[in-house]
Amino acid sequence: MASLPDGGGAPQEKATPQTPRANEQAVDESDDADGEFVTLQKTMSQKRRAAKDSPESRLHKAFPFPYLPNIRPLTISDYKSCVELENAAFPNPEHRASPEKFEYRLTTCPELSLGLFCTVVPDQVRGWEIETLACAKPVETDRADKAVSVLLAHIVSTKCCGEVIADSDMDYPRDWRKLGGKCTNAGHQESGRTIALHSLAVSPKLQGCGLGITIVKAYLQQMNNSGLADRVSLICQDYLVSYYERFGFTHVGKSKAQFGGGGWHDMVRFSSPVFSPDFGS
Repeated sequence: MASLPDGGGAPQEKATPQTPRANEQAVDESDDADGEFVTLQKTMSQKRRAAKDSPESRLHKAFPFPYLPNIRPLTISDYKSCVELENAAFPNPEHRASPEKFEYRLTTCPELSLGLFCTVVPDQVRGWEIETLACAKPVETDRADKAVSVLLAHIVSTKCCGEVIADSDMDYPRDWRKLGGKCTNAGHQESGRTIALHSLAVSPKLQGCGLGITIVKAYLQQMNNSGLADRVSLICQDYLVSYYERFGFTHVGKSKAQFGGGGWHDMVRFSSPVFSPDFGS
Protein backbone atom coordinates (compact mmCIF):
# COMPACT_ATOMS: atom_id res chain seq x y z
CA MET A 1 0.00 0.00 0.00
CA ALA A 2 1.21 3.58 -0.87
CA SER A 3 1.77 5.94 2.15
CA LEU A 4 0.44 9.50 2.52
CA PRO A 5 2.82 12.52 2.01
CA ASP A 6 4.68 13.58 5.19
CA GLY A 7 3.05 17.02 6.12
CA GLY A 8 4.15 17.35 9.76
CA GLY A 9 1.41 19.34 11.56
CA ALA A 10 -0.05 20.66 8.30
CA PRO A 11 -3.48 19.55 7.29
CA GLN A 12 -3.48 16.31 5.31
CA GLU A 13 -4.22 16.68 1.67
CA LYS A 14 -6.13 14.19 -0.40
CA ALA A 15 -3.79 11.46 -1.39
CA THR A 16 -2.97 11.29 -5.07
CA PRO A 17 -2.33 8.03 -6.94
CA GLN A 18 1.35 7.26 -7.18
CA THR A 19 3.40 4.83 -9.17
CA PRO A 20 4.29 1.80 -7.01
CA ARG A 21 7.74 2.10 -5.57
CA ALA A 22 10.53 -0.01 -6.90
CA ASN A 23 10.78 -2.03 -3.73
CA GLU A 24 7.04 -2.80 -3.84
CA GLN A 25 7.31 -4.03 -7.41
CA ALA A 26 10.30 -6.10 -6.36
CA VAL A 27 8.18 -7.83 -3.73
CA ASP A 28 5.56 -8.78 -6.31
CA GLU A 29 8.16 -10.04 -8.78
CA SER A 30 9.94 -12.05 -6.11
CA ASP A 31 6.65 -13.79 -5.32
CA ASP A 32 6.42 -14.87 -8.97
CA ALA A 33 10.08 -15.85 -8.96
CA ASP A 34 9.61 -17.91 -5.82
CA GLY A 35 6.83 -19.83 -7.54
CA GLU A 36 8.96 -20.45 -10.59
CA PHE A 37 11.87 -21.51 -8.39
CA VAL A 38 9.71 -24.02 -6.53
CA THR A 39 8.46 -25.45 -9.82
CA LEU A 40 12.01 -25.70 -11.11
CA GLN A 41 13.17 -27.43 -7.94
CA LYS A 42 10.33 -29.96 -8.17
CA THR A 43 11.16 -30.66 -11.80
CA MET A 44 14.84 -31.14 -11.02
CA SER A 45 13.99 -33.41 -8.09
CA GLN A 46 11.73 -35.54 -10.28
CA LYS A 47 14.49 -35.83 -12.89
CA ARG A 48 17.00 -36.88 -10.23
CA ARG A 49 14.63 -39.55 -8.92
CA ALA A 50 14.00 -40.77 -12.47
CA ALA A 51 17.74 -40.88 -13.16
CA LYS A 52 18.34 -42.94 -10.01
CA ASP A 53 15.76 -45.47 -11.23
CA SER A 54 16.77 -45.43 -14.90
CA PRO A 55 17.99 -48.59 -16.69
CA GLU A 56 21.46 -47.04 -16.86
CA SER A 57 21.49 -46.45 -13.10
CA ARG A 58 20.25 -49.97 -12.36
CA LEU A 59 22.87 -51.38 -14.73
CA HIS A 60 25.61 -49.46 -12.94
CA LYS A 61 24.45 -50.81 -9.58
CA ALA A 62 24.26 -54.37 -10.92
CA PHE A 63 27.93 -54.50 -11.91
CA PRO A 64 30.75 -53.86 -9.40
CA PHE A 65 33.10 -53.55 -12.38
CA PRO A 66 33.09 -51.83 -15.80
CA TYR A 67 30.28 -53.18 -17.97
CA LEU A 68 31.70 -53.84 -21.44
CA PRO A 69 29.09 -55.81 -23.42
CA ASN A 70 29.91 -58.11 -26.30
CA ILE A 71 27.14 -59.28 -28.62
CA ARG A 72 27.86 -62.26 -30.87
CA PRO A 73 26.16 -65.30 -32.41
CA LEU A 74 25.81 -68.28 -30.10
CA THR A 75 27.55 -71.58 -30.77
CA ILE A 76 27.21 -75.08 -29.39
CA SER A 77 29.98 -74.22 -26.90
CA ASP A 78 27.47 -71.84 -25.23
CA TYR A 79 25.01 -74.67 -24.70
CA LYS A 80 25.41 -75.01 -20.92
CA SER A 81 25.22 -71.25 -20.35
CA CYS A 82 22.00 -71.04 -22.39
CA VAL A 83 20.42 -73.83 -20.36
CA GLU A 84 21.33 -72.16 -17.06
CA LEU A 85 20.05 -68.78 -18.24
CA GLU A 86 16.81 -70.26 -19.57
CA ASN A 87 16.11 -72.06 -16.29
CA ALA A 88 16.70 -68.89 -14.31
CA ALA A 89 14.69 -66.59 -16.59
CA PHE A 90 11.58 -68.77 -16.85
CA PRO A 91 10.17 -69.78 -13.44
CA ASN A 92 7.57 -72.01 -15.11
CA PRO A 93 9.40 -75.16 -16.30
CA GLU A 94 6.76 -75.71 -18.99
CA HIS A 95 7.73 -72.44 -20.67
CA ARG A 96 11.44 -73.28 -20.92
CA ALA A 97 13.26 -74.73 -23.89
CA SER A 98 14.70 -78.09 -22.89
CA PRO A 99 18.46 -78.81 -22.92
CA GLU A 100 17.85 -81.12 -25.89
CA LYS A 101 16.23 -78.30 -27.87
CA PHE A 102 19.15 -75.98 -27.16
CA GLU A 103 21.61 -78.60 -28.32
CA TYR A 104 19.58 -79.16 -31.50
CA ARG A 105 19.07 -75.47 -32.31
CA LEU A 106 22.63 -74.37 -31.57
CA THR A 107 23.96 -77.19 -33.74
CA THR A 108 21.49 -76.97 -36.62
CA CYS A 109 21.07 -73.19 -37.05
CA PRO A 110 23.36 -71.22 -34.71
CA GLU A 111 23.33 -68.27 -37.13
CA LEU A 112 19.76 -67.55 -36.00
CA SER A 113 20.75 -67.02 -32.38
CA LEU A 114 22.50 -64.25 -30.48
CA GLY A 115 24.07 -63.79 -27.06
CA LEU A 116 24.94 -60.74 -24.97
CA PHE A 117 28.09 -61.35 -22.92
CA CYS A 118 30.40 -59.40 -20.65
CA THR A 119 34.00 -60.08 -19.63
CA VAL A 120 34.50 -60.96 -15.97
CA VAL A 121 37.71 -61.54 -14.03
CA PRO A 122 36.63 -63.97 -11.29
CA ASP A 123 39.22 -62.87 -8.70
CA GLN A 124 38.06 -59.25 -9.03
CA VAL A 125 34.35 -59.89 -8.53
CA ARG A 126 34.20 -62.11 -5.48
CA GLY A 127 30.73 -61.97 -4.01
CA TRP A 128 29.16 -61.08 -7.37
CA GLU A 129 26.99 -63.94 -8.53
CA ILE A 130 25.04 -64.69 -11.68
CA GLU A 131 23.55 -67.93 -12.94
CA THR A 132 25.91 -68.36 -15.89
CA LEU A 133 29.21 -67.49 -14.20
CA ALA A 134 30.10 -71.08 -13.24
CA CYS A 135 29.89 -72.33 -16.84
CA ALA A 136 31.43 -69.27 -18.53
CA LYS A 137 34.20 -69.93 -21.06
CA PRO A 138 37.67 -68.28 -20.96
CA VAL A 139 38.01 -65.17 -23.09
CA GLU A 140 41.46 -66.26 -24.24
CA THR A 141 43.51 -69.39 -23.69
CA ASP A 142 46.20 -68.98 -21.00
CA ARG A 143 45.11 -65.43 -20.21
CA ALA A 144 46.87 -64.35 -17.01
CA ASP A 145 43.81 -62.91 -15.24
CA LYS A 146 41.66 -65.93 -16.22
CA ALA A 147 38.91 -63.66 -17.56
CA VAL A 148 35.75 -65.39 -18.74
CA SER A 149 32.92 -64.38 -21.06
CA VAL A 150 29.64 -64.50 -19.11
CA LEU A 151 26.28 -64.85 -20.85
CA LEU A 152 23.74 -62.26 -19.64
CA ALA A 153 20.98 -62.54 -22.26
CA HIS A 154 20.20 -64.68 -25.28
CA ILE A 155 17.87 -65.07 -28.24
CA VAL A 156 17.50 -68.53 -29.79
CA SER A 157 15.53 -69.18 -32.98
CA THR A 158 14.88 -71.52 -35.89
CA LYS A 159 13.13 -71.00 -39.24
CA CYS A 160 9.61 -72.12 -40.13
CA CYS A 161 7.40 -72.07 -43.23
CA GLY A 162 4.26 -70.45 -41.82
CA GLU A 163 3.82 -66.79 -40.91
CA VAL A 164 3.10 -67.69 -37.28
CA ILE A 165 4.62 -70.32 -35.01
CA ALA A 166 2.97 -73.74 -34.73
CA ASP A 167 3.62 -76.50 -32.21
CA SER A 168 5.64 -78.43 -34.79
CA ASP A 169 7.99 -75.43 -35.05
CA MET A 170 8.52 -75.51 -31.29
CA ASP A 171 9.44 -79.18 -31.45
CA TYR A 172 12.58 -80.95 -32.71
CA PRO A 173 13.27 -84.31 -34.43
CA ARG A 174 14.45 -86.82 -31.85
CA ASP A 175 16.81 -88.46 -34.34
CA TRP A 176 18.24 -85.18 -35.68
CA ARG A 177 21.84 -86.34 -35.27
CA LYS A 178 21.24 -89.11 -37.82
CA LEU A 179 19.52 -86.86 -40.34
CA GLY A 180 22.66 -85.05 -41.44
CA GLY A 181 20.88 -81.70 -41.61
CA LYS A 182 17.84 -82.98 -43.48
CA CYS A 183 14.54 -81.35 -42.53
CA THR A 184 11.54 -83.18 -41.10
CA ASN A 185 8.06 -81.99 -40.17
CA ALA A 186 9.35 -80.88 -36.77
CA GLY A 187 11.84 -78.19 -35.87
CA HIS A 188 14.01 -76.04 -38.11
CA GLN A 189 12.92 -75.62 -41.75
CA GLU A 190 15.89 -74.44 -43.79
CA SER A 191 13.70 -73.30 -46.69
CA GLY A 192 11.35 -71.32 -44.45
CA ARG A 193 11.11 -67.54 -44.75
CA THR A 194 9.97 -66.92 -41.17
CA ILE A 195 12.33 -66.72 -38.21
CA ALA A 196 10.68 -68.44 -35.27
CA LEU A 197 12.01 -66.71 -32.16
CA HIS A 198 11.69 -69.29 -29.41
CA SER A 199 13.54 -67.80 -26.48
CA LEU A 200 14.40 -64.32 -25.27
CA ALA A 201 16.00 -64.70 -21.86
CA VAL A 202 17.65 -62.13 -19.59
CA SER A 203 19.20 -62.96 -16.24
CA PRO A 204 16.62 -62.14 -13.52
CA LYS A 205 19.29 -60.18 -11.63
CA LEU A 206 19.67 -57.87 -14.62
CA GLN A 207 16.09 -57.48 -15.75
CA GLY A 208 15.03 -53.83 -15.89
CA CYS A 209 18.57 -52.75 -16.88
CA GLY A 210 17.83 -52.42 -20.59
CA LEU A 211 19.60 -55.62 -21.69
CA GLY A 212 16.44 -57.00 -23.28
CA ILE A 213 16.08 -53.89 -25.44
CA THR A 214 19.76 -54.02 -26.37
CA ILE A 215 19.78 -57.62 -27.56
CA VAL A 216 16.40 -57.46 -29.32
CA LYS A 217 17.39 -54.35 -31.28
CA ALA A 218 20.72 -55.94 -32.25
CA TYR A 219 19.05 -59.20 -33.24
CA LEU A 220 16.35 -57.62 -35.38
CA GLN A 221 18.91 -55.43 -37.13
CA GLN A 222 21.10 -58.46 -37.81
CA MET A 223 18.23 -60.53 -39.19
CA ASN A 224 17.02 -57.62 -41.30
CA ASN A 225 20.48 -57.17 -42.82
CA SER A 226 21.03 -60.88 -43.38
CA GLY A 227 18.16 -61.39 -45.82
CA LEU A 228 17.57 -64.84 -44.33
CA ALA A 229 13.84 -64.32 -43.89
CA ASP A 230 10.89 -62.05 -44.62
CA ARG A 231 9.60 -61.82 -41.08
CA VAL A 232 10.26 -62.65 -37.42
CA SER A 233 7.50 -64.41 -35.51
CA LEU A 234 7.09 -65.28 -31.84
CA ILE A 235 4.48 -66.25 -29.28
CA CYS A 236 4.12 -64.48 -25.93
CA GLN A 237 1.80 -64.13 -22.97
CA ASP A 238 -0.79 -61.34 -23.12
CA TYR A 239 1.08 -59.05 -20.70
CA LEU A 240 4.04 -58.91 -23.14
CA VAL A 241 2.07 -57.97 -26.25
CA SER A 242 2.65 -54.22 -25.81
CA TYR A 243 6.34 -54.82 -25.05
CA TYR A 244 6.94 -56.49 -28.42
CA GLU A 245 4.79 -53.95 -30.23
CA ARG A 246 7.42 -51.37 -29.32
CA PHE A 247 9.90 -53.32 -31.46
CA GLY A 248 7.66 -53.22 -34.51
CA PHE A 249 5.82 -56.51 -33.95
CA THR A 250 2.14 -56.73 -34.87
CA HIS A 251 -0.31 -58.60 -32.67
CA VAL A 252 -2.20 -60.93 -35.03
CA GLY A 253 -4.38 -62.68 -32.45
CA LYS A 254 -4.39 -65.64 -30.11
CA SER A 255 -2.03 -68.44 -31.02
CA LYS A 256 -3.10 -72.01 -31.76
CA ALA A 257 0.15 -73.28 -30.24
CA GLN A 258 -0.40 -75.34 -27.11
CA PHE A 259 3.23 -75.41 -26.01
CA GLY A 260 3.53 -75.13 -22.23
CA GLY A 261 -0.24 -75.23 -21.76
CA GLY A 262 -1.22 -72.66 -24.41
CA GLY A 263 -2.63 -69.20 -23.77
CA TRP A 264 -0.16 -67.56 -26.16
CA HIS A 265 -0.50 -64.66 -28.57
CA ASP A 266 0.98 -64.49 -32.08
CA MET A 267 3.33 -61.58 -32.82
CA VAL A 268 4.81 -60.97 -36.27
CA ARG A 269 7.37 -58.39 -37.37
CA PHE A 270 7.87 -57.90 -41.08
CA SER A 271 11.12 -56.63 -42.58
CA SER A 272 11.97 -52.97 -41.92
CA PRO A 273 8.95 -51.97 -39.80
CA VAL A 274 8.53 -48.53 -38.27
CA PHE A 275 9.42 -48.52 -34.57
CA SER A 276 7.10 -47.06 -31.96
CA PRO A 277 7.92 -43.41 -31.07
CA ASP A 278 8.73 -44.46 -27.48
CA PHE A 279 10.92 -47.34 -28.62
CA GLY A 280 13.79 -47.89 -26.21
CA SER A 281 12.30 -45.77 -23.45
